[in-house]
Amino acid sequence: MGILLHFRLKLIQLVSFFCFPPQAGKIFFSTFISGSVAYDTILRFDGVFADHLLAGSLNTINLTFQTPNMDKHFGGCAANIAYSLKMTGGEPLIVTTVGKDSQDYLNHLQSLAIRTDGIKIIKNAFTPQAFITTDRLGNQMTAFHEGAMAWADQALPTENEKLDWAIVTPTATPVMKAHINYLNEHRIPTIWDMGQASAYLSGQDIGWFLEHVDVLTLSSYEWDVLKQKTGLDIKSVAQKLTATIITKGDKGALLYANGDSDYFPALTLNGPTYPVGCGDAFRGGLLRGLTLRWDWTDTLHLATLMGAIKAQSPEAQGYSVTTDEIARRFERAFGKTVNLKD
Repeated sequence: MGILLHFRLKLIQLVSFFCFPPQAGKIFFSTFISGSVAYDTILRFDGVFADHLLAGSLNTINLTFQTPNMDKHFGGCAANIAYSLKMTGGEPLIVTTVGKDSQDYLNHLQSLAIRTDGIKIIKNAFTPQAFITTDRLGNQMTAFHEGAMAWADQALPTENEKLDWAIVTPTATPVMKAHINYLNEHRIPTIWDMGQASAYLSGQDIGWFLEHVDVLTLSSYEWDVLKQKTGLDIKSVAQKLTATIITKGDKGALLYANGDSDYFPALTLNGPTYPVGCGDAFRGGLLRGLTLRWDWTDTLHLATLMGAIKAQSPEAQGYSVTTDEIARRFERAFGKTVNLKD
């Protein structure tokens, strides 16, 4: 798929020119974001998970963690990525399903000028819910109820929607495949974020996704799962794709593209940090760099910066920055002036 990326981008430009010539005015593209719009319940455990896992009793786990701190927030991978992308000046189009309890979330998105016309309401189901417990070292355990998201393959953009890039994040396997098939048919360059899908995908399924997307993003843990399930090494995976990006939390990210690899360290932060949603903010920055046609270095720097900005806020959608402020922080961090406006 990687060798087709340049062709796809040129095709998008040509179609836009002939269908909407310059005199017709500026063409506005949206970025397709597939995944969850979910309510997050965040629990904080003052201890360390590993201290309570007994090596000889892992087949009979029955644990209770006292969590004195609890918060409820708007979350979900798709919405979190859309939030980050909107902060950087992008135009996200969330394509998913929510449930009968979703109206306050839809109102929240609309208040941020994030479109909701790609979101379908399933009236006999609940909106997805995530219950996330974080220990004092930043390790996480998550229980997730997919609810209405099981029908997310029913959500698709309108026929006249203009798309520049897409990201497909973890949902049910048939839903991810349906959205990727749609994007392939419309020749939209696509990122697949493997995420929590690593837990239930077979090696054969993972192989299918690698053959049908342009860019792969995943954490270092998810990379280990991919290797185990497929038997592929990084060289084999990278050859299939335009880029492979492995995030390593506060240790930064690795990029494999154009036959080379590069390391992007995380930014140094002062004060407390909050890991929930940092990967989603990173992916929002990644998408913005790609839609602006930046090179990989600037794109990964923007992604790293957005992850760092989010890390200083306890809520996945609790930070607020302008494009001008992001540009100033980019220049301070990386010594380069950038323009985040189309």
